[in-house]
Amino acid sequence: GIKRLAVQTEDHPVSYLSFEGTIPKGEYGGGAMWIFASGKYEITKDKKDSFYFRLQSRALTAEYRLIHTKDKEWLLERLDNPQVDYLHDTVEPMLTQSRNDVPEAPDYLYEVKWDGIRAMVSLDEGQLMLRSRNQRDITRYFPELLIPDQAFRATCGLFDTEIVCLDPEGKPVFEHSVWRLLQTGESGIARAKAKHPAVCYVFDCLYLDGRATLNEPLTRRREWMADAIRQNEVYRTSESFDEGLPLFEAAKRMGLEGIMAKERDSPYVPGKRTSYWYKIKARQTIECIIIGYTRGKGDREASFGALHLARYQGERLKYMGKVGSGFDEQRLKTIFAEINKIKPSKRPVEEKPLDDAQSVWLDPRLVCEVRYASFTTEGTLREPVFVRMRPDLVPEDCRSDT
Repeated sequence: GIKRLAVQTEDHPVSYLSFEGTIPKGEYGGGAMWIFASGKYEITKDKKDSFYFRLQSRALTAEYRLIHTKDKEWLLERLDNPQVDYLHDTVEPMLTQSRNDVPEAPDYLYEVKWDGIRAMVSLDEGQLMLRSRNQRDITRYFPELLIPDQAFRATCGLFDTEIVCLDPEGKPVFEHSVWRLLQTGESGIARAKAKHPAVCYVFDCLYLDGRATLNEPLTRRREWMADAIRQNEVYRTSESFDEGLPLFEAAKRMGLEGIMAKERDSPYVPGKRTSYWYKIKARQTIECIIIGYTRGKGDREASFGALHLARYQGERLKYMGKVGSGFDEQRLKTIFAEINKIKPSKRPVEEKPLDDAQSVWLDPRLVCEVRYASFTTEGTLREPVFVRMRPDLVPEDCRSDT
């Protein structure tokens, strides 16, 4: 099991069991103090130079052994295996709901919505692993992030993050982040790192040094997260703000994607889309599945005219219309090469567009992002404009009921 050095201290007053606060620097134990877990203990076996005990609380239940080594030093060893291995098992990221306005209330805190690659960062005894939101191991693509000793004070932890490539003005460039994931050999990864270095914004903590933190309030999780990270050029805590509207206006002026509004007392709910967290985009966009295309004419004879789009509604695909603007020559060429890798299939939606006979239908595999003005009465997109491909998403991420 996990082993740690334990050092015996003098007896403390019972009142320390409930103490939280800041001890002034220079005094014994100086710094921030908080209760990591509170519950009961039971000594299950007592020997000459060691004893076994059980800790039981809402946050942590575990079996331990303490072995006396010398003087005031002991060896602490955890004996049981946790029911959930947060560092190695699949833990899906918490999802958000969208809204058009900023919820203004003291119950919320606000953050910048970083436009990059959502990633779970797992720290385990000096080893780091990065997983995308779809559980793909992307560790090798970002070697500059593999600096556990420089980046973390904690020994073990699971952190929710966004990996971002910034332009010279400090703004995220999503295409550069995705480009990093498209490299194959070690030399290509090294060149990509030099051309578009990545930073990692950390915004939540799910597990820390032996216990899950999911049920703690967001504000508490952020405190522990900030304490676990050594701020540097590569790992940064995503700053939170008390006022949402000024942050949203600043995000729009700077051309950022938008902001997040999160309830201060919210738990972390893996894999679920809840009303605890909202994303408010500075531009009105939607992610759609590419299900086909119309054959190109004129200048586009060598590619496509427009892309047919859909989103899941329950278990079926709902037709969202088609997008034919927002493409330059290079985008047309790149996207056409991608869709040509997919074999044509039957029309995957019940709706039959007017240009069905001039269309090539595809299996729903690729996802793109589209800007639009509003929805029509039929639920299709009005004035859609192509924004970008979204290789970081899978079709199941695109749902009209969310």
